[in-house]
Amino acid sequence: MYIVNTSFMVDPAVHAMWFEMLTTKYIPFLKENGFSSTVFTRVISNDTPDHFTYSLQINISDMAQYKQITEELFPEYQTIAEPVFGSKVLWITTLMKIIEY
Repeated sequence: MYIVNTSFMVDPAVHAMWFEMLTTKYIPFLKENGFSSTVFTRVISNDTPDHFTYSLQINISDMAQYKQITEELFPEYQTIAEPVFGSKVLWITTLMKIIEY
């Protein structure tokens, strides 16, 4: 099992529009494409008080799903978000392996 984690740092000037797009369009899009196990959180940090920081985590079972997310679904987000938000929303994605102990 894996977790695909995408962290977003959002400028307050576009926060409301970005938040609505992510919660009403993009997360439902992920779920429509078979990724129903998602967790969306606000990251509380003293390091970036002038921005909003969020984490979107998607549980996946294998690398084929990771490939689908990174090659098909994230580009969809990028196509929609980049022209609208530009550098006012920065994001980075990491892949984490769940360690069973």
